[in-house]
Amino acid sequence: MSAARYAATQNAHAHPRDIELRAFRYVNGLMAAATDTRSRAVALEKVHRLWSILISDLGSPGNKLPPALRGQLISLGLWAQRETDRRLDDGGSLDPLMALHRDLIEALEAQRALPAAPAPAKAPGTVLHFVPGMA
Repeated sequence: MSAARYAATQNAHAHPRDIELRAFRYVNGLMAAATDTRSRAVALEKVHRLWSILISDLGSPGNKLPPALRGQLISLGLWAQRETDRRLDDGGSLDPLMALHRDLIEALEAQRALPAAPAPAKAPGTVLHFVPGMA
């Protein structure tokens, strides 16, 4: 089975929050391992791409997250995209981007750890999908 088919199968059966967690861990791993210009550029491109996907989903009419939260997440995403552009050009520290992702990972893990609530009348929110390892 090809890696892309494996990832698609794995994501089809994963909880959406787990997919989000994997995506943020994946890009943080890439940034942490970036030791040269090429690996840094690849890592930053993946971060930018992840946030493009997230911003697009957050801005879609079907997203059920509360509007204030959507706006805050979009603002974080726009900052992250500007930061990736700056870090690609100046070679500065990737720590602020990685810290943002660690905070989001922590929040997603805390949300996942909450006891399951009874099913609401409406879906609580559209989740954001990203497949780590995409070309």
